[in-house]
Amino acid sequence: SSVVRIDRTESFRDSASASRVVNTKVQKAVKNAIGLRQLPLILAGSCDVSMGVLAAFDHSRCGVVWIDAHADFNTPESTVSGFFAGMSLAVISGHCYRSLWAEIGDSTPVPEAAVVLLGLRDLSPAAERERLTASSIRVVGWRDGKPDRDVGQVLDVLAKRVHEVYLHVDMDALDPRVAPGVVDEPVPGGLSLEQMQETIRAVCTRFGVHAATVATYNPERDRDGITLRTGLALIETLVRSCGQGRLAAPGGARRAR
Repeated sequence: SSVVRIDRTESFRDSASASRVVNTKVQKAVKNAIGLRQLPLILAGSCDVSMGVLAAFDHSRCGVVWIDAHADFNTPESTVSGFFAGMSLAVISGHCYRSLWAEIGDSTPVPEAAVVLLGLRDLSPAAERERLTASSIRVVGWRDGKPDRDVGQVLDVLAKRVHEVYLHVDMDALDPRVAPGVVDEPVPGGLSLEQMQETIRAVCTRFGVHAATVATYNPERDRDGITLRTGLALIETLVRSCGQGRLAAPGGARRAR
């Protein structure tokens, strides 16, 4: 195994152009890791890193398990804030910034029906809710620390479509009691550490994992290292569960549809 650090080369701003610069480097690092038969594990400050990860390999046979308190399903037309990372899932499912993604690498949209969104409890604005409701994405909301649907059953449905996934974990999906140090304002009622670990194991027992991301840790908002310890525990779970015998084979076995 090896560690690749991608530093900022200029003052970073939340914008499409800045994201392209960073994700071009992410794409190269992930592609190299896959070529070495390693599991790419990306530790990122923003969810739009998913563009660089997926751009690194043929993901036409790949689903996505996206664990996040937010949908990240806005587009330039629906967003109020203009927050680029809030469009991340919309980008990789083909709703916006296709040409930008193509500059980074493979920009094949992931079919909505090959996406599962877990941990959702904060949608904004109303247009994002409407977009998500009209989509084919399977959503498991989280309220008061509990899922509103059976996670295993939702993953089983996805497993009928694809054998491989990209696993994306935004730490704000966790309850603020175990992860206060995140980029966005923490949203109460999220996953416990044990629930997140159980979910990761559930994913890794059902699918080959092409790559995994743990995103949005913000040390400046952490309290007494709580979020850091939680993040390290998640990384250990990912490596143990997804890095041993569940690494997706190059080329895959089934096209997402």
